[in-house]
This record gives sequence, structure tokens and C-alpha cells, in this order.
Amino acid sequence: MKKLEFLIAWRYLGAQRKSLFVSLIGIFSMLGVSIGVFALIVALSAVNGFEEEVTAQMIGKDAHFELMSYNGESIVPYDSLMNEVRTRDSSVVAASPFIIYKVGISSKKVNDGIVIYGIDSETSKGVTDIYKFMKWGNYSVDSLEDMAGVRRPGIILGSGLANRLRVVVGDKLVLQTFQSPDEMMGAGGPKMMMAVVSGIFETGTYEYDGNLAYVGIHELQKLLGMGDAVSGIQFRIKDHWLAGESVNRIAEWLTYPYYVLDWKSKNITLLKWMNYEKFIVAAVICLIILVAAFNIISSLIMVVIDKTKEIGILRSMGFSKAAVMRVFMLMGSFIGVGGTLVGGTIGIVLCKLQEAYHFIKLPGDVYVIPYFPVSLHILDVILIFVIGVALCVLATLLPAWKASRLDPVGAIRHE
Repeated sequence: MKKLEFLIAWRYLGAQRKSLFVSLIGIFSMLGVSIGVFALIVALSAVNGFEEEVTAQMIGKDAHFELMSYNGESIVPYDSLMNEVRTRDSSVVAASPFIIYKVGISSKKVNDGIVIYGIDSETSKGVTDIYKFMKWGNYSVDSLEDMAGVRRPGIILGSGLANRLRVVVGDKLVLQTFQSPDEMMGAGGPKMMMAVVSGIFETGTYEYDGNLAYVGIHELQKLLGMGDAVSGIQFRIKDHWLAGESVNRIAEWLTYPYYVLDWKSKNITLLKWMNYEKFIVAAVICLIILVAAFNIISSLIMVVIDKTKEIGILRSMGFSKAAVMRVFMLMGSFIGVGGTLVGGTIGIVLCKLQEAYHFIKLPGDVYVIPYFPVSLHILDVILIFVIGVALCVLATLLPAWKASRLDPVGAIRHE
């Protein structure tokens, strides 16, 4: 009996001379499901791709977590604190102290205000990937000779900042501290330091390229009169996704005035926005599949009307109401499974080709990456397939129930 139900459902679904229009509606319903599944796979893969690229950008340019002091107070001594964190948390693979401060910067033609980092150029390579983005010069804050042959501290600039200051590698810059009103009333003036551009980096992110500069941590300590103090300590762990767990473990024993902050907490607004975007994109495109499901309802109701006499004959031959209902549910399932497989296959193939060959390009002067990023997640594909088939099966319930309720005698007499 099960095989007979399958054969009848397949025959009803096929194009016949008397019911060609009904069959065409079924075909268009299948195409609607295919388009919806295809669009959903491509859209979610694109959202995943951009999310992973943005996350990689955040991880590469920033530490996994930072240890700092409340109210911006300096940390001293920092060596013992850094070693204690590494001892208590085995997931930490690198650590480096840093100073962050706002200073004025002047070239021969331009004056500006920037955020400057004091770093150790060797240990900082372990916690951030800025050195991988060097475009000109070297990732070094060691002293070097300017064009006049005088040795001065090195400074590393972002490409946007270098363009704004109109400088290249080897040019001199002057760093100047800002003064509070109380300091301006005193006798002393702002402290200054001359440095030489040793390298220029380009990450593709304006916030970094247009506003950041790096100098040696000891030179910045001298300029700010900080002694041996630092602003904080940056850490990198084995798995950046577990940074929150490391922060929680450290917070259990770390006492006031210190606190730790991981990269996800620093970028929580952006991460939440990306999660909402993925949900909204999926919900909107699911409407395409939902419209196709309504088309399935329409096509099956027309099949019920068209096949009323045949349904009556089947019922008189001993077909139960449940068997008739299963026939029409199988018809909708054929449409859903067929459309899902066709659309899903095309979407998966297109995404895999884009991942491998990057044939869809993006303008490099507008976007961070030169190609359209996609990332196909197997769980997303499975969920899309389940949603596509489930919506189509649910759409069959009303027409199948109506078919099963037909009176055999009245159906046979139907013309």
C-alpha cells in the first residue's frame, strides 16, 4: 500500500494533458523553493564570511584581552603582575606591556592629535599582528638615523595618518604632550620628543590607519614622565574564542584596582549587530520559501479539485482517509525536497567556487578585502534544508486533509 501511495503521488505530480496547468503551478512552486533555499544559503554564507573577516581584523589588530587599572591609573610594577597571570592561566601564550596616550604630532606641514601606543617591538609581535600589515619600512621602534644622520627614536604610523601628515619613511616628526589648565598656569611648557618614521602600516581599517602611531615604550615613559609604569598589559591566548573564560578565571583572584577586558567586550556592539543582521537576513529570505509554500497549497487544492473523481474511486477501492492524506502530503514533499535539493546544490557549489577562486571581486578602495567573502557552515546548510522541507510539508496539511474528507459516492459522481 505504501508503494502504491508513492506511485499515485508521483503520477499526480507529473504533467498530464488534462491537468497541465496544475502541473505548471507545481513546477513554479518547486522553483520558488529552489530560489528561496539558494538565496538563503548564499546570504547566510556571505554574512558568515563578512563576520569572520571582521572578527579576524579585530583579533589581528588587538590583543585577546588586556589588564588595566581603574580610572586610567598607571600599573607599576607590571612584571610581577604579568608573570602571575601567565602562571595562573596556562592558555596564555604571550604578553606585552603597553602605554596608550593622546599626544599632539607635528610634521613640517601639518599639526594633528593622535592616539599613541608605547610598545616593545619584539614582545608586541606575540599579542597583535600589526607587524604583518607593514607596507613601507620596518616594524621597529628602535632608534635610527634621520636624513641628517642624527639618531632618534623610531615611530610607526598608520597609512592614513602618514598621508594626513604628508610624511614618508625617514621623515622627522615632533610629539608633544597636551597640558591641563593647571599645568598651563605653571612655569613649565609641554614636553616634546622628536622621532623618525621607521615604518608605515596599512590594515584597511580607518580607525587604525588614520589615528594610531607606535613608539618605544621607554621613550614614551620618558616623554610622559611615567618612570617604569605602564598603562596596561596585553595578552594572547591559544583560542581567542575562549578569551571570556580566561577573563573570568583571572577576575576570581585579581583585586582592585585592576581589571581585565577581552576583545569581545571591547567590540560588543559590533558583534551584537552582526548577530542581529544574520537573523534578520535569514528571516527576510525565509519569506521567499514561505511564498513558495503558499503556492504549494494552491497547487494541491487545484489537484484535489481536478482529481476528485479519482479520489472517490480510490476511497471506494479501500483507500483509507489516512492513505489519501499521505498521497497529497507526498506530493508536497516531492516539491519541497526537489526544490530544496536543486536550490541547495546550486548555492553550495557557488559558495565553494567563490571560496576557492574569489571570482566575485570588491573595490579595494571601499572594502577591507578585495573579494566577496563567503563561509559555508554545515549547520546552516542542514538547518536551511530542514526549514525548506518542513515548510513544504506543513503546506500540504490543509489540501491533504480536505482530500481525505471527500465523500466517496459524491466524489465518483463529480464531473
